[in-house]
Amino acid sequence: MPSTAALDAYLSVYFQKPFASVDLRWFLAVGAVFAFVQYLLAVPAELRHLPKVSPYATIWSYARRESVDSRVRRLIIPFAQRGEGVVCVYMLGKWGVHVIDPDLVKAVCQDVDRFPKKNYQDHLHFTFLSGPNVVFSNGEMWKRHSASVKAAFDREIPVHRFVALSYELFERMGSGGVHRFSDLVQRYTLDVVGTALLGHNFQAMQASEDSFVDHFNRVMSRIATPTRLIFPFLDDWFPRHAVIADVNALNARYDGLLQLKRQDLGLDLLSYLLEDSTLSNEELRSNLAILFSAGHDTTSGALSTAIYHLAKHPEHQQKAREEVLSVLGGRTEPTLKDLSKTTFLNACIKEALRINSPISLLPARWTLEPMTLGKYYIPAHTSVVPNVCAVHQSDDNWADAQKFDPYRFLDSTARPRAAINIPFGTGPRQCVARQFSLFEQRTLLCMLLANYEWTLPAGSIHEKRVHNEFGAFGLSIPHELDVEFVKRK
Repeated sequence: MPSTAALDAYLSVYFQKPFASVDLRWFLAVGAVFAFVQYLLAVPAELRHLPKVSPYATIWSYARRESVDSRVRRLIIPFAQRGEGVVCVYMLGKWGVHVIDPDLVKAVCQDVDRFPKKNYQDHLHFTFLSGPNVVFSNGEMWKRHSASVKAAFDREIPVHRFVALSYELFERMGSGGVHRFSDLVQRYTLDVVGTALLGHNFQAMQASEDSFVDHFNRVMSRIATPTRLIFPFLDDWFPRHAVIADVNALNARYDGLLQLKRQDLGLDLLSYLLEDSTLSNEELRSNLAILFSAGHDTTSGALSTAIYHLAKHPEHQQKAREEVLSVLGGRTEPTLKDLSKTTFLNACIKEALRINSPISLLPARWTLEPMTLGKYYIPAHTSVVPNVCAVHQSDDNWADAQKFDPYRFLDSTARPRAAINIPFGTGPRQCVARQFSLFEQRTLLCMLLANYEWTLPAGSIHEKRVHNEFGAFGLSIPHELDVEFVKRK
């Protein structure tokens, strides 16, 4: 065994050799990085008793920019098939628990006191969405926010507004041809949110540079960087100043919209919020941001999925069209009463929401104390995520879950139980805008069916199955969905 002095002498000589020293230093640097990553990815001792997804599989999924629904099918649903109700997943730089059993999802969502929402304001990814708003707040603050929001949604559904904006969409579509429907419908839903809920016309369907929708999409895209989603602490070490400036500019646009609205209050949701003197400007902006995002992004994703599956299944498209034409009886515009009669179309919408839920992961909850969830012990201060995608796409919950089958919602003897059909969440914090969204979807699809026929163009990237965007927020939104439309005579 060499003496310490001899070893020191050897190392002294070794480090005088330029190539050897570089080799050793490189080796030590790589080793240090590897050890640090191992430390970061190690499952905390208090969670090691739970089944887990390999962190390396998760990291590889993000590195490949895999969509959340594909990741869930590949990495998480196999645990459900083995009878597990929860599974540990490395997410946003920490380990959390995904709840994949429908009854356990219901238990988490029903108990808002033991499972309050987790706030991610310390993450750049959630800077402009998380905060003191109706989605992420808790307790008395949530009750105040939800009361104002519910009051706005208690009004009659503005079908006439949906119809008017459908005609604007048709002007863009003309006599048909191939259109990037995922983009058009996002602009349509944003104009719905603007005119029907916020009392502001974004004119998103009119071509314009640096519009609200373009700015929003740019921020969403720039935030969703795989390395920063895997290791969000990098944003503290190496701030992305250009992205932060873009987020701040978007928040400034929200502030500007609030200022305009203060000068012209109406009967819209934003006016209700502004008239609530208990809400601070930060709370108002935070609610505006979440309503802006949730109000158009999720509904546009749902409509894109419905259009896609009706294109892939012309027999369902034709049946829905015949139903719509029968209900309209020669009229060109549906009423609220008409839309309640489109039974098959409504089943198609429900099935589209099931097979490709826009909200694949509900916002994370947070355990305040140790508890038992089913047979699983969950320690305090654990992030708990209800996984809608796993519930909706598991063959244990739905027969032939990957098949688009609207008839599963029409069979009165085999209706799906409520616990396994949760596109808008469940429990006291279920989406308050669900009826608004459903009638918005029914109206546009009804108008499209009466005026157009559509198929997927040759060579579509969605030929075999719908491909969703990669993103940071657990959303399943079809990526660059091109659709070929033909105007009906």
